[in-house]
Amino acid sequence: MFSRRHAATVLAAAVAALAAPAGAQASAQDAPCPGADLTPVAGNLTQVSQATLCLLNNERVTHGLQPLTVAQGLTQPSAAYSARMVTESFFAHVAPDGATLTDRLEANGYIDPDGDWTVGENIAWGQGNISTARAIMVAWMNSPEHRDNILEPEYDEVGIGIVPGTPGDTSWGATYTTDFGAVVRDTTDAVARTASAGKPRKASSKTAKRCKSGTVRVRAASAKAGHGTQTKRIATCTPARRTTARNGR
Repeated sequence: MFSRRHAATVLAAAVAALAAPAGAQASAQDAPCPGADLTPVAGNLTQVSQATLCLLNNERVTHGLQPLTVAQGLTQPSAAYSARMVTESFFAHVAPDGATLTDRLEANGYIDPDGDWTVGENIAWGQGNISTARAIMVAWMNSPEHRDNILEPEYDEVGIGIVPGTPGDTSWGATYTTDFGAVVRDTTDAVARTASAGKPRKASSKTAKRCKSGTVRVRAASAKAGHGTQTKRIATCTPARRTTARNGR
């Protein structure tokens, strides 16, 4: 699959929860996860994060996959990245200074440039009643690229970072980052798996994107006073394909 020595699967697909299509996934809508319908605020972020994990794993188990476990090496960079998108007013997988997901995970020590690993990322933001964990999951499951990350069999760990505020509006709403990972930590096993993969090859570094942006006027059911009808930004950004590479030894 995608886990090869020096392999990275970085899915640069970003969606605002506002952009969720009408045909929501039934499992994301109906999963009995406590806190899944809470509007995120500073005092309940742990509960909303746990609800997000519950929803993610409900989708995986429903599709015959192993549930994900939380890894601190993914949680810290995901939370930091959500906070950065809010404070610096951008919404993308590549930060304004050019730092990528793999840069962030290498800096945090989760992945080794010379190791065997697979990583991916989903991001989203929403306001009012569409900032809940359930609404975000419905949006992700209705996006093929995000759905692929959630249902990728290779992943076994996840980090979930949720912060109050959205890119461009720190007064309300919430921004989500989920970083997925699978790391082979046994060097002998990594070499054996790579050797059995066949002839080494390099993957294209191109990540052509199809990006859209726009605005929509909606009424947030649980908005603060004065925030009745809002003009909200919608952003989606999807690459043409994943970026992978492998190098045998």
